[in-house]
Amino acid sequence: MADTKAKFTKGYPYPLPSIWATVLQELLVGMHFTVTSSKYQHEEMRSLGFVSVFDQLFEGYPTEDPNAKEKIFSTFMEALGQDSKKWRADAERLSAFATEQTSIDGIIANPMFASMKSKVESKSLVYDKFIAIGFFRALEMSKQTSPENLKKISEASGVTLEKINGDLGLYKSVLSRMNAAKELQAEVLERERRKTAERMEKKAAKDAKEVAETSD
Repeated sequence: MADTKAKFTKGYPYPLPSIWATVLQELLVGMHFTVTSSKYQHEEMRSLGFVSVFDQLFEGYPTEDPNAKEKIFSTFMEALGQDSKKWRADAERLSAFATEQTSIDGIIANPMFASMKSKVESKSLVYDKFIAIGFFRALEMSKQTSPENLKKISEASGVTLEKINGDLGLYKSVLSRMNAAKELQAEVLERERRKTAERMEKKAAKDAKEVAETSD
């Protein structure tokens, strides 16, 4: 775990605002234990879940560098020994697939569900909360977020509904806390911006007064 954190810090040696730094460290720890499992296999549904969380986390990230988010994402994945382009491409492909579906049957007909169920039955699926989040995002994008459809996703994938619901509850709680923290951060930044503007105005007024007095 220490090596993974060190790789990320070396790859992205720039300070992150505390809100983002804290959550990003939590994500890094969780993903480290997933990808270092002896049974680990890449899952498109995990890609969709993780990329969705990452993009929501960095929505409104305060930076002047338009490429900062992708730099952080690629560094994060490289620290885990993963291909950032593959994760994002898989998430985009699955997003496009889900968006095109008009029924839950169309979604669960995707071969990945049968593959996951087979792994669950053989106890070889490395399950984590990002798979559950991927399920939910697929339902969101196809506009089919009913409890009945989530149950069908559970049956098709072999992942118990209890696990999925538990992780989705945690996901929604994290998003709620993150949004509240972002609002607080925005208020702090706005106060700092106003204070800076006031200081500059006072300085400009003082300079103008000194110039006027010198001229006299």
